[in-house]
Amino acid sequence: MDNLGENIRQKRENRKMTIEDLSAKTKISVAVLRDIEKGKFDRYKGDEAYVKMYLKKISLALDMDAQQLTEQYIELTREIELEDLKEKEKTEDHNEEIVNKGKKFSFKTPQLARKPSVYEDKSHVTIIRTAIILVLVCFVIVVIWYGLYATRSQSGEPAKPENQMTVEGNVETTQPETPSTNEPDANNPTTQNATVQFTRNDFLDYHFQLPAGTSTFTLKIEYNAPCWAQMKVNDEVYDQFVSKIYHENEDSETETVELTFDVNDFESLDLRNGNNRGHRYYINNQEVPLTDEDKNTNQDRPVDLILTLEKE
Repeated sequence: MDNLGENIRQKRENRKMTIEDLSAKTKISVAVLRDIEKGKFDRYKGDEAYVKMYLKKISLALDMDAQQLTEQYIELTREIELEDLKEKEKTEDHNEEIVNKGKKFSFKTPQLARKPSVYEDKSHVTIIRTAIILVLVCFVIVVIWYGLYATRSQSGEPAKPENQMTVEGNVETTQPETPSTNEPDANNPTTQNATVQFTRNDFLDYHFQLPAGTSTFTLKIEYNAPCWAQMKVNDEVYDQFVSKIYHENEDSETETVELTFDVNDFESLDLRNGNNRGHRYYINNQEVPLTDEDKNTNQDRPVDLILTLEKE
C-alpha cells in the first residue's frame, strides 16, 4: 500500500511531466502533490474527502484508474488508523502497568509523640493574646485622636496663598494651540484613512481599527487563483467559512467571500491559504494594504493572514 504515491510519481515521469506541470493541470498545489507522491497521507487526517478529490483529478490527468486509486487510499487510511489504535492500546497498557505497580506501595502516617506537658501549659498563649489586645486598643485610641485633631484644624476658612494675584475687569483667556491632525506623521507606520486604520506588525500580520461607534464590520476576500482555505476566529475554527478549494471554475472568474462580524465578539482572525497568488482582502470595502513582501509569497507552502481588531 505504500506504493500508491510511488505509482503516481512513476506514471507522471513516464509521461514526461514535471510536478509543476501536474499542478497546473489539476489545480492542486505543488506541496500537496509532493506529499501524495511521498505517501505522507497522515498529514491529512480529517481531510480524507479532499484527498479523494485530489486522487480523482490526478487519475484524470495521468489516465489512471480513479476507482483503483480511491480504493488503495481507503485501505491505506485503514492501515494508518489501525497502527494508531495499536499504539494507543500499547500506551494505555503501559500506563495501567505503572498504576498497578504504584498500588503495591502503601504509606502510613507516622505517629508523632505528644508530650502532655506541652498541651496542658497554655500560660504563654494567654500572655500573647493579652499583648495583642492591648496593641489594638492603643491603635484605636491613636486613630480617634488623630481624627478629632484633623476635624478641628479644618473648621476654619482656608487661607489664601500670599503670592496669589487677583485681576479685575475683562479677562481674555488664550487657548493653547493644538497640533493639526490632518497631516500624517512620516514616522507613524499606521496607514491613515477616514474609515479604517491598518498597522502592519509582521509578514501578513495586520492590526486594524474601526471608527468609534462601529458595531459590525464586513470582511471580503477575492480569490484570484485556485486556493484551498480555512479560517479561525478567536483561535477557533469558524464554521461560517467553508473550508474548500476556491476559484475552481474554468472561466477564470474571481470567487468572492463576504462575512460579517460583531465587533464585541471579535478579537482576531487567522485565514490559512494554500497559496497567496494575488488574493485581495477588504474590511468595509477598504482593501488591506499588503506590501510587496506580503504579495510575493513562496507558493510551495501554506500562508496565514492574521487580522487583529484594536479596540479602545
